[in-house]
Amino acid sequence: MGYTQTGIENLLELKFRSVYTLEARRYKLTPRFAYLLQEKYEAEGVEFTDASGPVGQGIRWKLPGRKDPYRRALLPAARGLANLSQAQLAKLAGVDKSFVARFERDDFDGVSQAKLDRIEQALKTKNVEFTRETAAFGAGVRWIKNPAPTEQHSKLPQ
Repeated sequence: MGYTQTGIENLLELKFRSVYTLEARRYKLTPRFAYLLQEKYEAEGVEFTDASGPVGQGIRWKLPGRKDPYRRALLPAARGLANLSQAQLAKLAGVDKSFVARFERDDFDGVSQAKLDRIEQALKTKNVEFTRETAAFGAGVRWIKNPAPTEQHSKLPQ
């Protein structure tokens, strides 16, 4: 949704750097914190999807119509599911770290489809895929297959 870690902390009146420590796995996600995050994301139009059949959990926009042709807004959520930092994703995809950072900040002049394809393929090696928008709901990200409980990290986007 474009929030920074500090932005989420301010929005939910959390302690400074609590989102950072959560994402760095130095802090457990408490039920109160999880509820606040989920409630806020749902209020902003995000839907958390359950596993169904062979595919795993994910997130998507509740409604179609978000203009995001390159999936820029979904990339942080995909990285979160894959448990990858920007640097780790860049290395895995064979692209420059600054490309991933600029792309996520929406700070780019042109987009290399070849680099985006490499990023998508790298995410697939981590069991994460982008889902397409349909007439009923928006685009999102999900586990390609339902992973074992120890493989799941967090289904909350940044």
